[in-house]
Amino acid sequence: LAVIAVINIGGGVWMLVDPQGVISWVLEVQGSGAYEGELSLASLGELRAVSGLITMLGVVILRALWSLEFAAWLQPLAWCFLGISLARLSSLLLEGGFSPYTFGMGLIEATTAWLLGIHSQRQLLALEEEDDEEYDDEEDEEDSE
Repeated sequence: LAVIAVINIGGGVWMLVDPQGVISWVLEVQGSGAYEGELSLASLGELRAVSGLITMLGVVILRALWSLEFAAWLQPLAWCFLGISLARLSSLLLEGGFSPYTFGMGLIEATTAWLLGIHSQRQLLALEEEDDEEYDDEEDEEDSE
């Protein structure tokens, strides 16, 4: 999950700084022809808005991985990644074709959602155990008085 978070941060920053370069790279990886048109300011703004979302998904994952205080954030993040994955994979059905890039990215996002869900449950259980121990310690102190 940490690797995925760092990739999201790096990819998001790259998209923010060089949206044209990201588009060219994605088209090349997908086997599409090069994009030779111009992007409007609105289109560049949309790409940069998505880049901010991608970057912050990575930042929040990193923050939540090592802090029980943020453990509850992982479950909503899992749903976000699942939504991205399902939307991406649905395009294969809607367009009636197959793209290794789209399938691979959808699979990575679905796996990320699954891993986030598992890690969320582990952290929430650890948080519950920590709360139970604090409660037991308080009861022991009251009993000893």
